[in-house]
Amino acid sequence: MSETYAEEATFEQLTIKAMEAAIQGKWDSVAHFYDRRANVGSLEALPRDVAKKLMHIDQWIITRIRDVQTLIQDQLGEAQQYRRRLEGLKRQWGSQSPVQASHRFSV
Repeated sequence: MSETYAEEATFEQLTIKAMEAAIQGKWDSVAHFYDRRANVGSLEALPRDVAKKLMHIDQWIITRIRDVQTLIQDQLGEAQQYRRRLEGLKRQWGSQSPVQASHRFSV
């Protein structure tokens, strides 16, 4: 096996593992696989068709990351709205006089 072929296979394996990790939402693993891929070399050394295939997968992962970031931002916005509502209720309840409760026990 030539060094170029081994490099090509390594690039493909790491990219596919990154894609699988992205599908599972394991973003630390995605970053890890890309770090390892960066240490292998450059896409420029690969045959054009292989590089194109890997760039297509890279683009899919980038799109997935952006989609997840958008969902997280939406959830953070919703959480802020709930927090504001709770703070409003807290202020409202704090301004009301406490209710006097009386309990009668009979045996």
